Formats: sequence, structure tokens, C-alpha cells
Amino acid sequence: MRMSELKKIDYLRIALYVVLIVAVLGFLRNTYRKGMNDFRVVHRAATRVLHQDNLYNFNDQHYLYKYSPSFALLVAPIGLLPFSIAKLIWILGMCICLFLIMRWSKRMIMGDKAPPAYLYLLTLLFTSKFWVREMWLGQTDLLMLVFIFLFISCTDRGKGLWAGLFLALAVIIKPTPLIFVPYLIFNRSFKPVVSLVMASMVLVLLPSIVYGISGNIALLSGWKNVMSVSSPPLLASDVNQSLFGFFYRFLTATPFQVNVLNLSYTVVNALVYAAVLGLFLFLLFLNRRSESVQKGLANRKECIEYSLLLIFMTLFSPLGWFQNYCSSVLAYTLLVYYVMHTRFRDRLVSLLLLASFVLVDLINFELVGRRMNDLSLYLSFIVFGILLVIVCLSRLRLSRIA
Repeated sequence: MRMSELKKIDYLRIALYVVLIVAVLGFLRNTYRKGMNDFRVVHRAATRVLHQDNLYNFNDQHYLYKYSPSFALLVAPIGLLPFSIAKLIWILGMCICLFLIMRWSKRMIMGDKAPPAYLYLLTLLFTSKFWVREMWLGQTDLLMLVFIFLFISCTDRGKGLWAGLFLALAVIIKPTPLIFVPYLIFNRSFKPVVSLVMASMVLVLLPSIVYGISGNIALLSGWKNVMSVSSPPLLASDVNQSLFGFFYRFLTATPFQVNVLNLSYTVVNALVYAAVLGLFLFLLFLNRRSESVQKGLANRKECIEYSLLLIFMTLFSPLGWFQNYCSSVLAYTLLVYYVMHTRFRDRLVSLLLLASFVLVDLINFELVGRRMNDLSLYLSFIVFGILLVIVCLSRLRLSRIA
């Protein structure tokens, strides 16, 4: 390659990153000024802990606090700060969390090797629908994912006690990371499970320091009441892109008029649980096939299992909002790297990955309008896009590529 051509490529790359930085800074500025409504829930809970107030109040209406009492205690320090400063710290923290998640994903796949040009940029593009929404709302998934990646790192290094502690910290934010427990048991990795149980017991009791034992019990009861009352009406919601939302919208009499059948909720629940069990058993089958993978694409042969488990956290959740698929960063990083590494020779994976990008990212209200965007949510396009990712990951394992 000539020096002049090399300079042109360098200039193009610099210009691209300058445009990207300007766009990201503009997005963050707009998010700080007009967004992060969900973070108000977290900040309000932090201030309530400091004043020993009740965390679960139905007068909060749409902005109910639905996290555990332990998480409110964990974030209590931000309650000491004015909301404007706390919001700034939170959005910067989300950026750091996303950076760490991408770096750890790359390390799990490539080790210390330098990534191909634009790998991070393409991964951000393929997952943009998720992390953009996550940051705009000021949600907690990126923080939870940092704890999960720390758990994975400690597990791989044989530090079971630390692994259990980090998984417990993730669980007090949302219970969905518990999906790692049966996987650990299946692989006879019992030390992290024992550590998880012990750490969880301590974390559940920790709010007693502030509220007393009886007060903590009342909080746990309030948490259970809030979840049992507020969750069922949202199962068929368009933004619920889990298997529950998928089956409920298509198979029950929902207000979105996309249902093909009108089955009872009992039957639909049975179908959902059968699908969840089937997919998890398929994961365990793929895990057994990992023994036949030698010198595969990924630095760690468990990358497929971890990618699927991270996706399943949202796919199997009764309320899996589409921004929760931030957990798919590892999966998309692996697939983008594979397509770039093979220079698009695997046409099936390349086409499926492109189709997933179209279903998940390109169909949004900025490009196609709100009506088409809403219809795509009713029809669970994001679920279909994620299922294509699962197919791609399965192909890599079944083909002994990774």
C-alpha cells in the first residue's frame, strides 16, 4: 500500500472518530438535559434510605421503585448529592461501564491481541438500540453487567468466593443473573454458588442496619407486593421484548391486535416455560460440544455459553425491556469479530447478522417513523433479531468454530 493511500485511510479514520465523538457528546448532553427519568427513581430511593423512609410507595405511580432494598442501600451515597450532580455522575458511570464491558468482551474473545479496525465501532452500532435507550433512561443494566463480567472473570480464574460475591451484587440489582446458577451446578462449579448464597443472605439483611430487622422485613414485603401488583399488566407491553411478551402478544387477546390465537394465560405460560426449558437444555447441549472445540475462534471456549446466558437473562425474564439486551454486547462482539476475521466467507452467519441488525436497529422511529417502529415492537422484531443471534452462536459451536 502506498504512503499516500495509507494517509488517506488514516485521515478517513480520524474524521470518522471525530464525527463519532461529536455525536456521542451531543447525545450525552441531550440525555443529561432531557432524559434519565428512570434515574430519578434510583436517586429518590437513595434519599429515602438516608431518611429511613419507605421505599415502596404506590403514590409514585409509573415511577415505582422496583429494585431490592439492598440495592437502595448500595446507591445511598448518591442521595447525599443534588440530583443534577448525581445525574452527571451516573451518566459518566454508565459510559465507563459500557467501556469496561466492551474491553472485557474483546479480551474474552481475542485475549491480548489487538482488535481489528472498527470492531468496537461496529459492535456499538449493532447494539446501539440497547445502550442508547439504557443511557437515555438512566437505567441500571450496565452496572449489573459489570458485576457479571467480574463474576465471570473470577470464575475463570478459580476465585469462587469472589465470583459468588460479584454475582450476588448483580442479583440485588435484578434477579435475572440467577440463570448462571443452574449452569454452574451443571458444570459442578459449586464454590461460586455457595459464596452466592452466603453473600446474598448478608446483602438481604444489610438494610436492617438502617431500618431494623422488622423494618427490613416490611421493606421486603413491600418489594414483593409492588412486583406482584405492577408486573402482570405489563407482560404484553410492546417494549417487553422477552419470550413472555412475544407469546402474550401473539397468543392472547392483547390490545395490539397482532394476536393469531386467543389462548388462556395458563396455556401460554406453559408454552413460555417449555420454550425457556428447551433453550436452556440446548445451551447445556452446546456446552457439552465445547469439548470438541480445539484452537477455536475465541480465546475462551465458554464464550458461546456466556453469550447465550447473558442474552437469556432478558429473553427469559417476565419483563424484558428491549434496553436490557445491553447484555448482548459479548455475543455481537464475537459475531462481528468472526465475520471480519473470516472476511464474510461464512455467508449464512453474515446474512443472519445483517438481518438481525435490520430488525433490531434500522427499524426505529427516527428512520421509519413512530407508527412503523411501534408495529415492529408489537410484532417482536427485536426478539426475532435476538433469535437470529442465537442461531449464529449455535452455528459457531456446532461447526466447532468457537
